[in-house]
Amino acid sequence: MIITEKQKEFIKNATHRYNLKIGARRCGKTYLDILFTIPNRILERKDLDGLNVIFGVSKGTIERNVLQPLREIYGKDLVGFINSQNIANLFGQEVYCLGTEKISQVSKIQGTSIKYAYGDEMAKWNKEVFIMIQGSLDKPYSCLDGALNPENKNHWLKKDFLDVIEEKGLDVYTQYYTIFDNPFLPKDFVENLCKEYKGTVYYNRLILGQWCDAEGLIFQQIANDDKRFITTTIQYNSIISIGIDWGR
Repeated sequence: MIITEKQKEFIKNATHRYNLKIGARRCGKTYLDILFTIPNRILERKDLDGLNVIFGVSKGTIERNVLQPLREIYGKDLVGFINSQNIANLFGQEVYCLGTEKISQVSKIQGTSIKYAYGDEMAKWNKEVFIMIQGSLDKPYSCLDGALNPENKNHWLKKDFLDVIEEKGLDVYTQYYTIFDNPFLPKDFVENLCKEYKGTVYYNRLILGQWCDAEGLIFQQIANDDKRFITTTIQYNSIISIGIDWGR
């Protein structure tokens, strides 16, 4: 199994109640979970009480981001499909697969014990869903592994959870990734993506893996290279267009 130094670090240190990988796209966060973390956690807890649950934005994203990649490595015999009861058979164990877009979906397991939870795209979750999951991790061996791309600095997961880890003494291991932490990506792809995202909020979030607000970055490309945009000659009937994206 060929993995990066960053991934080896996660395997060594991810022994906490919450183990979160935060950072850029294509940096190897989810790949390690597919290859090692999810199968290992499920099999470790094979005969222990509690439910195994994979949480994602929707059942569709769970299939696309988690189950299909698992199936490509381990095959259909070990990685099944989500049935009408929201359960997939993984490595001989029942695993609930629940979308977090509706609290009503997750509330189906409210009051139950979760021995293992995996969280896909956690920054896209509803805060109340996360709070509900926290209350279900009630076994000494319960844990949640998760991966996410950072969003704005005032996001509830950062402000109300990650930023208070030390203050509250929470049992959390976090690991931050940039795209450069994945040495297996084609060099041309990384260089092109850096050029395409340069000067935008997406460079900070998806290349450098930073929590970053969109505010204050509206004219960053102009500020970084003003000579490219300044001219002393304006032709008759010239049109100057400037686009602004107010989204986060």
